Amino acid sequence: MALRLLHFADLHLDRSFASERLYGVGAQRRRGDLRAALQRIVERAHQAQVDLITCAGDLFEQDHVTRDTASFLTQTLGSAGLPVLIAPGHADPAVPSSPYRYLRWPENVTIATHDDLRPHRYGDVQIWAAGFMRPDVSEAPLRDFIRQDEGTHLLLLHASDMSQVPESVTPYKPILPSQVEQAGFRHALLGHYHEASTSGPLTYPGSPEPLGWNETGRHCTALVTIEDDGAVYVLLEDINQRQFAQETIDITGMTSPEHVRDAILAIREGKHLDGAVIRATLVGERTRSLIIDPQALSTECSDGFAYLEFRDQSRVSHDLEAATQEFTSRGEMVRKLVDHKQGSRQEEQTVGRALQLALDAFDE
Repeated sequence: MALRLLHFADLHLDRSFASERLYGVGAQRRRGDLRAALQRIVERAHQAQVDLITCAGDLFEQDHVTRDTASFLTQTLGSAGLPVLIAPGHADPAVPSSPYRYLRWPENVTIATHDDLRPHRYGDVQIWAAGFMRPDVSEAPLRDFIRQDEGTHLLLLHASDMSQVPESVTPYKPILPSQVEQAGFRHALLGHYHEASTSGPLTYPGSPEPLGWNETGRHCTALVTIEDDGAVYVLLEDINQRQFAQETIDITGMTSPEHVRDAILAIREGKHLDGAVIRATLVGERTRSLIIDPQALSTECSDGFAYLEFRDQSRVSHDLEAATQEFTSRGEMVRKLVDHKQGSRQEEQTVGRALQLALDAFDE
């Protein structure tokens, strides 16, 4: 075996989580989860007895990173006791104010603070790395790269596989699988896409912990083995301890908050969401006697979850029969609309919706 390494990317230490509408304690706990993930990565490297740890960028977020986090990084990676190679990404570019520039990093940590591809030798393997020197980089890094024919070469880069750009992801450093092979690389160890995948000559380990409600795929480290003949084997291993999940609970027919608590408990157990970050949206029609306090529900039902948030989008059900007996403008409006509910099914649904909206307006 020529080399064994553990590859990760996109940790995003000190992420604000404001775009996920997580604030205060909820956001602080998620930032703690990210630190814990780095510690697990180092532990996993020791367990697998690797020769090297690689990181393909977005290790932290330059716009939010604190000195305390920078100190945590140097201590944690320094204590790894084996070489660490980092290629900065677009969220952690090696700008003059970056911790990559102003900190004294441990001797075992190498940072690719250059935007051109340069080789870093580990045993009989050369890993070519380049980093972001500014947040926005659109150049194609392999366009003018001279093919490497002698020896075993890997690519370490924060880059976008243009053959499969995920929805809502902005491409940076565009590459193609064919370019990786044509350049003479046995494999590309990449960062930027937050869902783990390995296909052909490319591997994305994904973010070690999901960073938002839409990140539902796998979140891994990649254990990469390079044999003496240059053959590369990749094993994706799940590393995350959290899941983000959005659930919908129809509370039609429920008569007490206990029924809502039972419903969220059933979701936790049925979908194996222990320790998850949950946003539960309440929909349907509820009786007037059922009082919903989303904040109180979140507190009462939070056991077993890392974070639980309720959003109430349910509607109060109205007694149409009673309303038609009222000698008021409200009653007159209901009687007229009820008379129009004798048409097609689509018309009945439209009128029913109008009735609910109109009665809601009267109640306000």
